[in-house]
Amino acid sequence: MRKGASTSEGLTLLLIDLRQQGRELTPPDARSDLRHILEQRAVVHHIPWTGDIPKKIAETAAQVLFFEYDYPDIARLSFLQQTKLHYPSIPIILVTEQHSEAFAVWAFRSRVWDYFVKPLVVDDILHCMESLELVIAERHQGVPRKAILPPHSIPTDARFRPLSQKKNAINAGISYIEKNLHENISQSEVAELCGMTPFQFSRCFKQAYGMTFQEFVIRRRMTEAVRLLKNPSASVTDVCYTVGFRDLSYFTRTFRRYVGMTPSRYKADLENLHTSFSSSSQVS
Repeated sequence: MRKGASTSEGLTLLLIDLRQQGRELTPPDARSDLRHILEQRAVVHHIPWTGDIPKKIAETAAQVLFFEYDYPDIARLSFLQQTKLHYPSIPIILVTEQHSEAFAVWAFRSRVWDYFVKPLVVDDILHCMESLELVIAERHQGVPRKAILPPHSIPTDARFRPLSQKKNAINAGISYIEKNLHENISQSEVAELCGMTPFQFSRCFKQAYGMTFQEFVIRRRMTEAVRLLKNPSASVTDVCYTVGFRDLSYFTRTFRRYVGMTPSRYKADLENLHTSFSSSSQVS
């Protein structure tokens, strides 16, 4: 809670800790710590997700719920959905360490108010809270709902020049690859999806991306494997199959060729790094 803050001013928030590690996985920085940011503008109460949430909401009269994740799993995500079901009028803000486009889409379909990825940008959090203050104040005053933000400006990337005709022609193929990394991806099937013969597709792809189709797929699999290995709950075998490999030894050889070490070594190095961050944080 803010020092000197009155319970009659600002928001009353409940910060629900759903982190598997119970600590920050990014290097500690007090300025970007979620609770520190929230306390600049609100009265903040804190509880682990295994605590008595309904009782805490009733005791604190929480106006906003912040869900803090590191690596979300099914149980913790289901908990957010159940909370929203029981408290549909309380805005939920989701903050996460691990991010993917699919996760963001799921969050907004679950009717979260906003979604933030660490490392946090302080101004973005404070702007969100300012918007929530306006909405909640007007709700209490019985003011009809209205837009509180100006229309979004045209995205910067919309000002870019159009993609080359070659890249436009194979966009459907790229989308297919991204959605099916866990499956066997056949070049002939992707070529047919793009309306080309395998020969035409192969030549077009090489000209557009500077590499063969097979090389592009392997690079995407390796990039995704690196991302997934950061999740402490994911085993090397799980990641191997998730990114489309069916042979663990082949996955290990391929990973070492692209990353410079085995996936087991990469995962162990990450865990040692997180441990050192945690130790240095406790010492300080």
